[in-house]
Amino acid sequence: MRKLLLFTFSFFVSIVAFSQVNGTEPCGQRELMDQLENQYPGFKKQMDIDYLKTVHPKVSIEPRRVKITDTIYYYDTIYTIPVVFHVLYNVAAENIHDSLLQNQIEVLNRDFRRNNADSVNTRAIFKPRAGDVRIQFELAKIDPTGKATTGIVRKPTSVASWGTNGGINNNMKYSNTNGDDNWNPLKYLNIWVCDLTFKNQDGLLGFAYPPYGHPSWGSTSWVGGPDQGVVLHYKVVGRNNPLANTTLLASANKGRVAVHEVGHFFGLRHIWADDQYSFNKCNVDDYIDDTPLQGIGSNFDCNKNLNSCIEPTNDMPDMVENYMDYSTHECQNLFTKHQAITMRNAITDFRKDLPIKTEIIVKSRIYDTLVYNEVLIYPVAAQSKLVIELRNQDLLDNLSVEIYNMIGQPVLENQTIVKNFTELSTMRFPPATYIVVLRNPEGKVVRNKKVVIDRVD
Repeated sequence: MRKLLLFTFSFFVSIVAFSQVNGTEPCGQRELMDQLENQYPGFKKQMDIDYLKTVHPKVSIEPRRVKITDTIYYYDTIYTIPVVFHVLYNVAAENIHDSLLQNQIEVLNRDFRRNNADSVNTRAIFKPRAGDVRIQFELAKIDPTGKATTGIVRKPTSVASWGTNGGINNNMKYSNTNGDDNWNPLKYLNIWVCDLTFKNQDGLLGFAYPPYGHPSWGSTSWVGGPDQGVVLHYKVVGRNNPLANTTLLASANKGRVAVHEVGHFFGLRHIWADDQYSFNKCNVDDYIDDTPLQGIGSNFDCNKNLNSCIEPTNDMPDMVENYMDYSTHECQNLFTKHQAITMRNAITDFRKDLPIKTEIIVKSRIYDTLVYNEVLIYPVAAQSKLVIELRNQDLLDNLSVEIYNMIGQPVLENQTIVKNFTELSTMRFPPATYIVVLRNPEGKVVRNKKVVIDRVD
């Protein structure tokens, strides 16, 4: 067709030139076009298209969305931490069985990887905030001298109890005070298991220190290498320890004292930031963006109606499910995503020599979807929907969406976005103006948009 078009233009120019030479100007172009249309149906239409392309060429504009099938690869790192238990015993009951130490490792792995069966009990408002810490634990296989080990050291002691009156001591960490010296704290997570009673009362269940110099803690909380590690009361080590036979101990019989204390070891504070005795206990935070502001710790219960700090916007109840609260073990079931980031940063910033293995996992996400070249948020009144369009790379940021009315009250909270074209029903929203907020796991606002939600009857 293009060759025919060139021939036609050439033929037409020849006719015009011939006519002008002979002093006449009879233009046969219309007759010629009709003749070619009869001979080649559709010729005129194609000629118009080609002519307009020549006279007004279109500027190539990248389409806003394209249907593709694609694979995005990204990397994930899982840290494996070697653990040594120092079991100190004055009487036989304190020399707890290997099985309790082994299932304590299992509990740590399940809870830190969010493979705990009771994760289903996380309340819906907090599920999007729950995270996999991607830290694993195993009993040490090689001791500091290079010899094979079970990762369990047992040592009799003349000390009947290591508890004190309202305080703690570190004597169990030193052989010269009838305890047991640590294994290199840069290379091992040392956990001392001993009697922490005071006057035969089970008050203190465990303690741990954060990394030296950690910014979330004051300098009075920092201790040097020899004291680094975790201390556990022997009655609460492991899941279903038969010695957890009082009311207090029964509330802590799922091995989560260790989970809580290892959280401190990796830099986490209590979720209420230990400000319960302050004049305004809601002024101090735990430095974690995705835990609600909380003014007091749980009282070894599971009060899901507790809301100890009322926040002016996006107010939420206390996150009693969090391992860093004082709720019962039956209640606890999550670390948040930002808590996970904080603990992983403690490894890279403060405990970089601790992992015995750093496993880099290559993961992929396969998309058979529409690819967008920008982030858009807009309502579709005719369908009572709110549409969120993301670029594929935004999905890797694990964004969540929140919607607020114009007085700052949440009408939709922390819904994770799992695809780059998301439709949210607006049927339950009264017609009004709303603010839509996209956040990353650290709580940072990535995009916000004012939208008008209406109805089309």
